[in-house]
Amino acid sequence: MGREVSLFSDYHSKENSLTNYCGLILKLLYREHPESFAEVVTSLVDDEIDLTIGPVFRQQKKASSSIPDLSIVQRAFAIFFETKLDDWFYSNQICRHMEGLSDKAELRILFLLCNFETDDLEKRFAKERKQADNCGVVLQPTSFQDFVGTLESVKSSDAFKAMLEEFKVYLDRNGHLPRWKSLLDVTSCKRSMDEVRAGAYMCPDTGGAYSHRRAKYFGPYGWKQVDAIHEIRALVAVGLDQKDCAVRWENVAHGNDSLVADAIAAIRSSDHRAKENKDTPLQVFLLGPGHETAFRKSTSGGMWQSKKYFWDIAADCANAQELAAKLKGRTWEEFDE
Repeated sequence: MGREVSLFSDYHSKENSLTNYCGLILKLLYREHPESFAEVVTSLVDDEIDLTIGPVFRQQKKASSSIPDLSIVQRAFAIFFETKLDDWFYSNQICRHMEGLSDKAELRILFLLCNFETDDLEKRFAKERKQADNCGVVLQPTSFQDFVGTLESVKSSDAFKAMLEEFKVYLDRNGHLPRWKSLLDVTSCKRSMDEVRAGAYMCPDTGGAYSHRRAKYFGPYGWKQVDAIHEIRALVAVGLDQKDCAVRWENVAHGNDSLVADAIAAIRSSDHRAKENKDTPLQVFLLGPGHETAFRKSTSGGMWQSKKYFWDIAADCANAQELAAKLKGRTWEEFDE
């Protein structure tokens, strides 16, 4: 049996708690400003929809066989949310949700709420959106960042805004907001500094130690310090002999074809990488220009592993230049969590 969305939920599952809090913030907004609730829903949906909350009062509106003096009509709508901690939505579940939306409702929306790692949600859910069109359902994948941003943009009371700030802290504390935007990936590059300076970092695409989290900033490490900070434009997976290429994630919009072409050009500019790519698929991190810094490892010895992440280190920085200036003359140990 389903439960009422409540301020005093006793869910033990993180996903159920998250869903409850998302529902609660919408419930509070609806009670305070139904029009703002409607504005949030219509703003989140890519398609043009007409969502009217509450009854509509009209005089002398012609019905099918009469003209009543006064009509009071309320449009029926149904909105479902499927909330995930990670992007593991699957077609069968989405299809069952769409079938469960009442066909008596004039407007039916299914939101998929998650901290998506990809920005190309159109491509990610192309198949499911075709199914939704056939069912007469609006399917709308939405990130927690967009969800919160839309809630911030509508008219609300100071009490609601205070509650929304607490909700944002909860989302951030539990990793539901895109922390990659303030993440610095420091990677050992002693043997590939020339490649990095030319605009790319390359490594095997074989998983394990070569796996990288999505990050906005890249710091090439060598001789116990990071000398420059680069913004990561995109990560491109390049199959054997430059075939079967795919943009794994994109931080700066340039179009997939252009990014793939840049990745292939980076590989072909190096005889060593071109030879390696005949037997090994490669990851190509396309980098923006480097900004000089001096971010030092002050403890003895080198890096324990091939990479190190500095979470939230760029939370107060707008770009790589600002992060480089912030870290110049600083040590790793000042920022270790």
